Amino acid sequence: MKTKLFLFALIAILLFGAGCKKETSNESLRIKDFSYLGCKETKSLRASFHGEESIEYKAVADGYLDIKHVNALFNCCPGTIKADVSMEGNIITVVESETDPICDCICDYDLEYTLGPLKSNKEYILIFSRGTFVFSKLIINYTPSLEGKIIVQN
Repeated sequence: MKTKLFLFALIAILLFGAGCKKETSNESLRIKDFSYLGCKETKSLRASFHGEESIEYKAVADGYLDIKHVNALFNCCPGTIKADVSMEGNIITVVESETDPICDCICDYDLEYTLGPLKSNKEYILIFSRGTFVFSKLIINYTPSLEGKIIVQN
């Protein structure tokens, strides 16, 4: 009787334990080679004109996607600018942010980074945000010849 109870408990633990294991699809997804250039031109926070903001993307070797965010708006004294990535299913969220902004002005920066690895012939939804503000969404079908440009609408 104790052996049957022990065996039943062991099977239950294995079944329920396996069911609770959370699989994350972004364990290997990462941003690498992040860099930025700027400040192109300092403007007051009330300035509305700046250069055209865009995101250029191009597939490169081994399932990676080069991203260039042109004229990204950040503080003119941003501390450090960085990008973080997460993925849920086929939705990839890229969060661009700054640490310790200390000035009362803004600048245009060009951010460049490589995102991946992505699977060939798979559709992805890329969401780009600055903090919690989503500024662009893009649907791609990743192929080795993929490249394009979108204009960010403010």
